Amino acid sequence: MKKKRTRPFWAVLMGAICLLPVAAQTQEKLTVAPDPSYAEGGPPAYRHPEVDTDVFLYINHWRNSLPLEDHGGLIERDILTRGDPLHPARKGAVLKYIKAYRRSVLQPRTNTVPRKHSGEQIFFYVSSGKGRVEAEGKTAELEEGTAVFVPAGLEYRFLNPWDEQIEMFLVVEETAPGFVPNAEISVGSHHDSKPAYGAHWAHIAHPFVYDVEPKFSNPMGFIVVSIDNFDIAQPHTHGPGTEEIWLQVRGRSLLFFGNRLLWQEPGEAFLIPPNNKVPHCSINQTDEPMLWLYMGCRHPEDAK
Repeated sequence: MKKKRTRPFWAVLMGAICLLPVAAQTQEKLTVAPDPSYAEGGPPAYRHPEVDTDVFLYINHWRNSLPLEDHGGLIERDILTRGDPLHPARKGAVLKYIKAYRRSVLQPRTNTVPRKHSGEQIFFYVSSGKGRVEAEGKTAELEEGTAVFVPAGLEYRFLNPWDEQIEMFLVVEETAPGFVPNAEISVGSHHDSKPAYGAHWAHIAHPFVYDVEPKFSNPMGFIVVSIDNFDIAQPHTHGPGTEEIWLQVRGRSLLFFGNRLLWQEPGEAFLIPPNNKVPHCSINQTDEPMLWLYMGCRHPEDAK
């Protein structure tokens, strides 16, 4: 009696694929991007370059921009700029609610000239270096992890008495008509806060603890988020009225973005397209924790 031969699993699987209807094997052209799905089969099982969101337009590194001088003598480079977040005209031109997202540097043993901005407020995050900030008689020390919020109409300057540069990332927002800003700068650090665990599987939130709570004109805020070694966040999307930005501060991560897998490096930021079509999640594939600066801005009146 002959022994019955069993087919290996891969052969069974390939046979099943070959039995799929011809229509399922032929990728049809679409006119509208399909909704994301994790179910087997269906339009999201394919890439559709003719309608898929080009996620490469929504992520940018400051190294791709030319330097400019602003805010009293800081050397700055754009990361994300004003544009249409649903149809960017160029890489990084995706901002609707905030005015600018930049990297800035104060050179060693120098300082900025005093400046004030009518109708604009600025959030600064110190990623490296030491120094201090002065504003209307208030002085505060700067170090890695420090956040400084400068209200509209307030004169300020940065000072760097040391031999190393100060690297900061800044976000500029315009104030709405009738907005009344704070009367002093806000200074805080995420190192002083108690971490919050559990959001999107792996996010560990480190809020800033301020001496004076910032008063933004937009419904927005900032926190530092970490992901422990060899962990992954929950993929999810965002819709209209949302402006969410993730800046890599420490580590080089993998980014699941739409139907692409990208690298994200320190100094590189991405905005999630507000179309409910592009899942995103950060992946820490290393043996060390990683860090991001998160900005969330929500305009429910624009959510549809």
